[in-house]
Amino acid sequence: MPDRAENFVTKLDEVRKLIVMRLPNFDMQNLVEIMSKLAHYHYDKKRFLVTGKDRELYNLLVENSLNPFTVYRWLLLDRVPEEVKWQLKNRQVSQKRAITLTLERRRETGSSLAAEIKALGMKLIGGM
Repeated sequence: MPDRAENFVTKLDEVRKLIVMRLPNFDMQNLVEIMSKLAHYHYDKKRFLVTGKDRELYNLLVENSLNPFTVYRWLLLDRVPEEVKWQLKNRQVSQKRAITLTLERRRETGSSLAAEIKALGMKLIGGM
């Protein structure tokens, strides 16, 4: 059985190559945001409207038997820190848990940084 962590990495590379090959003018910089929109559209077509290049990408994925929500999940997993990727590769965490851990760490880092800035600001004001 192939390793799931390696499997999603190779499949994501194949999807990127497919997009570049079939839609050469597509904006790959915003792929995560576009895939988020397409993933939610895939399951709730009544609430979302997809047109233009986004629609072309959606059709390309569906034609190639790729679930847009799965591709979006792979893109999120591609952005996780290396230690979480290692845990994922060694099957210590699931894909869903890996994404959750990454989001939790981002929130913790942001809130601790904000607390430090606030403390430094208060110290600066107190020194005046």
